[in-house]
Amino acid sequence: MAADGSLEVDAFGPVWTAGWQWPWAVVLALMLGGNFLLAADSPLLGAGVLLGGPLLAAAGVRAVTAESATLRRTATAELCVAAAEAAGVDADGRSVYTLSGGNGSVVGLDAAKRYETTVLVLRAESVSVRVGEVNLLDGSWRLDENAESLAYGRIEGLEYADGAVVVSLADGGRRTYPSDDRPTAALAALDDRRMDAAST
Repeated sequence: MAADGSLEVDAFGPVWTAGWQWPWAVVLALMLGGNFLLAADSPLLGAGVLLGGPLLAAAGVRAVTAESATLRRTATAELCVAAAEAAGVDADGRSVYTLSGGNGSVVGLDAAKRYETTVLVLRAESVSVRVGEVNLLDGSWRLDENAESLAYGRIEGLEYADGAVVVSLADGGRRTYPSDDRPTAALAALDDRRMDAAST
């Protein structure tokens, strides 16, 4: 079953959007303000746009910087709960892990607009893999309906390379899951289950 939800952004919508699009907000303000100032003979309007655009962008960047990490944590926790419930396990246990890779980065911001977030639910005989997304730009999260179940005995190797976790399968196939950071705990837990399966 698919799951999705929204995030409460503690910022005025246009300010939040301007923060994520701040380079365009500044360029647009320069173009419009310059047009009103020079071509349309509206110096007050032009000056207002030239001043207001960068101020809006600055307020937006401040809001994004202050809230993006908290919103991402909240959305990731929601994804974990949804995946754990679907798999019939406790989300608070040591069996649910996430891998997260950002895309849509903006100059000057540490956060990305969207994060592809893979939830791993370790069960007795297999790991359930569900792909989701955290969208900070529009304040939402989504977990795909379909889950892939990989038996531990099928997993031949695990590695982290080039910003992704690569799972090599015994049949020669591979699965690649984006992850901005090396997920040490997830890899260790999955490798332990894989080794236990191989020894039995």
